[in-house]
Amino acid sequence: MDNQKSGNGIKIIAGILAVLLVVAGAFAVKLYNQEKDTKSQLTKEKNVVLSDLKEMVSKYDVVIEENNLKDTELNDARDRIQKLIGDIDAKDATIASLGKYRAEVFKLRNERDFLFAQNDSLRGSNQMLAMRIDSTTYELEVQRGVGDSLALENNALAERVTLGSALAANKLRAVGVIERSSGKLVENSNNRRVDKLRACYTVPQNRLAEAGDRVLYVQIIDPSGATLGENKQVAFDGKVVNYSAISKFYYENTALDICENVGKTTKDFLEGKYEVNVFDKGVLIAQTSFSLK
Repeated sequence: MDNQKSGNGIKIIAGILAVLLVVAGAFAVKLYNQEKDTKSQLTKEKNVVLSDLKEMVSKYDVVIEENNLKDTELNDARDRIQKLIGDIDAKDATIASLGKYRAEVFKLRNERDFLFAQNDSLRGSNQMLAMRIDSTTYELEVQRGVGDSLALENNALAERVTLGSALAANKLRAVGVIERSSGKLVENSNNRRVDKLRACYTVPQNRLAEAGDRVLYVQIIDPSGATLGENKQVAFDGKVVNYSAISKFYYENTALDICENVGKTTKDFLEGKYEVNVFDKGVLIAQTSFSLK
């Protein structure tokens, strides 16, 4: 009887131990999963911190490169951030370390904002200083010129004459055209059908130029090298220009469209490439080419 009670007691104890073992195992699995989740979360937060720091470095790089800065507080701050990135990257993330890193990121952001604002202010001050220097230099030049006003006026007049004569010719285009009985001109590239060569260009607006009568020279050279049209010469300071037509117009400081037509000098225009140039006195200001087939 006693032996039977003793056997039952052992079975009960064994059952209790088995239950405790199962509970302990389940608890251990739960702890392992919790630890795994925590580590994954810490890794994600670590990557967020690293991303913020790398973004800061990129912004520093842009400012430093744009302003060509060397050995400044901005360079030192960027280097500290790069060192911190290396330290964080080399260590495992913990709750304590992430708290420290977040605080460091907040501190670095404030430092960045201060340094960027300081740099903008310094750049603005430098620009203002440069303007003041320019203004002072100008005033000194004016004072120096007071005793020689005649020379100053002559120089200003010569400069204005130079600027006023410097016209441009844009959008130069030349084509062959057939002239209808009505006077209408139709573009064509057949050398045997073409009646005239037409060159059109635009003299753009130039507020510095003085209004008045102007002359530009249009030169059209055929495939044989001959100058078509009037084929006359004009010389400017030793520069000789063979021209096909003269563009005479009144310039009023506004954009002006001009076209010149050059007729045949032989029975038909030659087949091949034609060169077209526009000269202001002896200066070439526009050129193009076209072909007849």
